[in-house]
Amino acid sequence: MDIQAELISIGNELLSGQTLNTHGRDLGEALQNIGLRLSRDTTIPDDIPIIGSAIDDSLDRVDLVVVSGGLGPTIDDITRDALAELFSRKIVLDQPTVDKMEIFFEKKGKRMSLAATRQAQVLEGAAVLNNSVGLAPGQRIETNDGKIIFVLPGPPNEFNAILSEEIMPWLKIKYAHVKPLIVRFVRTQGIGESDIVTILEKEHFQPLDVDLGFYPGKGRVKIRLSSTADNENKVLEAQARLQGFLAEHIVTEDS
Repeated sequence: MDIQAELISIGNELLSGQTLNTHGRDLGEALQNIGLRLSRDTTIPDDIPIIGSAIDDSLDRVDLVVVSGGLGPTIDDITRDALAELFSRKIVLDQPTVDKMEIFFEKKGKRMSLAATRQAQVLEGAAVLNNSVGLAPGQRIETNDGKIIFVLPGPPNEFNAILSEEIMPWLKIKYAHVKPLIVRFVRTQGIGESDIVTILEKEHFQPLDVDLGFYPGKGRVKIRLSSTADNENKVLEAQARLQGFLAEHIVTEDS
């Protein structure tokens, strides 16, 4: 079963190049490890109509959408507003988050401002996901037709904390019937991509039900072979054939 997810990253700072967006890499790897697939990664500005349209479009394509960014206390943190408008729901204060924030500010000897409490705002009916390294919680929103939207803060440490501590355990239970992909690698050195392709074409190498990916860098080419769990033998057979074709150029991980 091919369960696909899409990521929507929100923030003018991402589009202007001021901030490096690593969410696609981290989410894609985490999902792949449990047999799910990140099929699209979209970055959009802080704009309510654009945010709403992007989420709506994603929900037309997939059942699982991850939204990051725009949950802070500033005027350009408008993800909640876009979600409230899209789903016709109210924005409410999550009291446990408010209590947590009050403790946080007390420890720093500061008084919590009204602006800071914006980070405790969530969509009505959302499941609140604990943020163990920051203030703004994540949210899990379920639509009437059973689709899931996860909403996470933008800072990578907060995104990854909620992803690993809250989202992945939940997904593992929901999709317990899905098996992770079988992934193997063949690593080469001293031969370029075009020469590898020439060899594979000569050998008529087109493995059935096995996806190939080529990743060149630093004088090496890494070839990724992947397929569903029931095709493990096909992946291993394709890996062995590749290693035979490219025997003179094979390197190990430790080479």
